Amino acid sequence: MTAPTKKSPKTPITAEKRQVSPLANTNIDQLVAYLANMSQDQPNQASLQGWQLASGVELIFWKGTLSEPMAIQRTAEPDHPVWTILLTDSTSLVADAGPLTVPTTQKRGTMIYLYNHHLSLDVTLDAPSDIQSLLIRLKPDVWQHLLQNPPQHVAEFINDNQPRFHGFDLQTTCDEYFQQLVRGDFESHSPWHRLQATLGICNRVFSQLGRRAPIPTANALRPQDSQRIHKARQLLISNFQNPISLAEIGSTVGLGRDKLRQLFQQVYGHTPHRYYQQQRMNEARRLILEEGLSAMDAGFQVGYSHLGHFAQEFKKQFGCLPKDCKGSI
Repeated sequence: MTAPTKKSPKTPITAEKRQVSPLANTNIDQLVAYLANMSQDQPNQASLQGWQLASGVELIFWKGTLSEPMAIQRTAEPDHPVWTILLTDSTSLVADAGPLTVPTTQKRGTMIYLYNHHLSLDVTLDAPSDIQSLLIRLKPDVWQHLLQNPPQHVAEFINDNQPRFHGFDLQTTCDEYFQQLVRGDFESHSPWHRLQATLGICNRVFSQLGRRAPIPTANALRPQDSQRIHKARQLLISNFQNPISLAEIGSTVGLGRDKLRQLFQQVYGHTPHRYYQQQRMNEARRLILEEGLSAMDAGFQVGYSHLGHFAQEFKKQFGCLPKDCKGSI
């Protein structure tokens, strides 16, 4: 096992070289060098490191401040399969299919995205913003060396010839592994520590995927649909006090109501209504725990005018009343 490390100069990401389109067949050193060469000397800081953790398992850590927007282009390359898990606590990750009509609120961009190598997808990291991201690249060797008898849903994902794209909430899926890998001095982490945490992320992501309904072959995702659904999610949770209707979201992203519901559930595992309800409760809990808001104020911030209704929905999701949630963690 090897663990080569390549670290870029502490330089920012600028608009002059904003297009990122690394080929799937590049090795970890080439990819880190490619990303590092995009940076130029500016006051803002960025750092980039990469490791080959095991045969077919690669990890890239990226932290910095974006002074200009940066577009990431992911090109489908069936001849060079690389399955990808992207974890980011950035609130500025949006589909590159036109600007959002409403800005998203802090903390609602923390996501994990799972892609297969048949998907072409353009996303944009908006600016100015801070970003911490992990990119896990899984090559064919990983399935051969680490999975002797993969579960059916994993085997289906590996062998699917159609584009696959799934979104998971970072904070409730594997935030602890993410924090282990991004906090402190990366150089102090042993190769085994990085591998353990990375495989923990993979396990959690694929376990979550296994709880979702199978995808009918007729509902294959097109690259443009993945962008539309990505943007639909951002619009859906952009304003809890004045939510955008599903019809308006569908009109904005170019999908009919039924198609929007079908694709949204395929990507995020829930109907738009259920997902919206979960996210507004997550936001309320965050406001109470991290911002110190009262239950009444938190409920108002996520669109409730009646404290009793808010408390009922909160308990349904978290098993405790809003006023008691601090003592439940």
